[in-house]
Amino acid sequence: MATALGGLVIIGVLIAGVFFTSNQELRVGTNTFVQERAFRAAEFGLNTTLASWSNASLLQLPIGGTTQTVYDSSAKGWRDTVTITRLNATTFLIGSTGTAFGGIQGSARRRTALLVRSSVPKFDWPGALTVRGDSKAGGSSLITGFDANPPGWTSCPPSADTLAGIAFDGALTMVGCPGNTCLAGAPPALTTADAADTATYFEYGDENWSTVTKYASKIYDPGEKATSVGPKLNPDGSCDYAWKHNWGGPAGGACENHFPIIYAKGPTSTLSLTSGSGQGILFVEGNLELAGNFSFNGPIVVRGTISSKGTNVVNGALAAANLSGGTNSVLGTALITYSSCAVNKALETAIPPKRIVERAWMEVF
Repeated sequence: MATALGGLVIIGVLIAGVFFTSNQELRVGTNTFVQERAFRAAEFGLNTTLASWSNASLLQLPIGGTTQTVYDSSAKGWRDTVTITRLNATTFLIGSTGTAFGGIQGSARRRTALLVRSSVPKFDWPGALTVRGDSKAGGSSLITGFDANPPGWTSCPPSADTLAGIAFDGALTMVGCPGNTCLAGAPPALTTADAADTATYFEYGDENWSTVTKYASKIYDPGEKATSVGPKLNPDGSCDYAWKHNWGGPAGGACENHFPIIYAKGPTSTLSLTSGSGQGILFVEGNLELAGNFSFNGPIVVRGTISSKGTNVVNGALAAANLSGGTNSVLGTALITYSSCAVNKALETAIPPKRIVERAWMEVF
């Protein structure tokens, strides 16, 4: 009898031990699962923030300023809070706090952070119009390197240094422009080796033609026409960013902060713009023809030649590498005005931020 009772006690102890161990394993497993869910929520916040990054709004944050976004999926057992802090002119700290529910202890929290840096292309063009190869200008047109803001723009910094009206390296023929009155700047016309160097047109500081055009949101295939270019609104009055021909809008409108990268493909094609308006950065792989009443705010880069006839207006800067070996032409009543404000706004919003090279990601305890 004593032996039987002792055996029952031992068996009971073993069974209790098994239940205790199983319960502990369940607790550990459940809490680990909830901890991992919280971590995944934090990572979701970081990745979503980068994917939806808006330079136009975040570059308006003051140094030290913050903005916060909450992704609430409590029905699925998690919630995440993302805080973006601007550390200096180009660097931002993204902090993400993920919280998961349902563990033995009630909830779990994990925090991660990411350091990112905005990369702003640099266009070091010596003139309002910088061209390679032979060119002609004149008529009733005006090409000026005196820095001026686009009409209606009131949030621009003080004017920058004056550029040349036209910077070139080949033969420049003036047509119907006595005394070169259709050129203005310091100097009005400048012969420079920079205009002959293809790096001037395709290298932009830490960026280049390929790294910038890959972020283009408006892409035109060879031979495709860009018609009815101009701002477009959604039914609720907000800017319709998705519409292909919406290249931004005038100051004071819903699309005033829309500065897309527009990329016209086709090295042997010609992009013809006859009417409408836009802003941002325009890249043309072939030739660009402005033949009507078109206006644009921002920089324009052309791998081929530029031809302008009509009452076209460019506020920003224009550069044509003339790889096709033709002749650049600015005639009619064209107005090309250097605008550092239009160029800088377009460049600042062009590329989403990149992780810093070392120790960009960290877990915060």
